[in-house]
Amino acid sequence: MNKEQKLYEYLVKYHTGQDNSIHSKKLEKKFDICPRTVRTYINNLRKSGLPICSDGTGYWIAKNPKEAIKSAKRLGDFASEVNNARTGLAVAAIQMRSVTKITEENVIITVKVG
Repeated sequence: MNKEQKLYEYLVKYHTGQDNSIHSKKLEKKFDICPRTVRTYINNLRKSGLPICSDGTGYWIAKNPKEAIKSAKRLGDFASEVNNARTGLAVAAIQMRSVTKITEENVIITVKVG
């Protein structure tokens, strides 16, 4: 069994429900992995449909749909903020283009309103 699967089984056994969350630093230490690897494992497990929630307190397995939905909304809000930052950076690059004569290909910006 690989570390990713072991991490999931550990969360199921000891960290079900938000009240039992575990901080990523503790997972890093327990599984001897770096912060990026914890995030990669968690994302891989989530993409496979496993109900791993998170917030500022850490990670846990959802004990009910409400916890999973709340965590999914939090991730959606985060993704929206990242998209807004990407858009701002693309706008900055376009504005710089007229000053620095950067010769990139077309930049496509999608702005979500609302």
